[in-house]
Amino acid sequence: MKKGIYTKQNQALCTWLKSCRKKKGLTVREVAERLETCHSKVVRVENGERMLNLVQFVEWAVALQVNPHDAIDALWVIEMDEQTRATTPSWEK
Repeated sequence: MKKGIYTKQNQALCTWLKSCRKKKGLTVREVAERLETCHSKVVRVENGERMLNLVQFVEWAVALQVNPHDAIDALWVIEMDEQTRATTPSWEK
């Protein structure tokens, strides 16, 4: 399993967080204020330059007033797709 900020899963999570923020009509600075952090950290996470741990992810979901399970479900689908491709013989692809 690949790890790091450049995985499909991390990029999908960053896209989801940014999308949620925009749907809620929040600015980067408003999210930063809710998280009690600087706006540059929010930008780095949204741009996929920084990863969140699980606790931080839940804090972001609370700040955005969204259900973290929605992102987890989407990431699960991506991971299952990756696993299926890795284990499917080439003649079945």
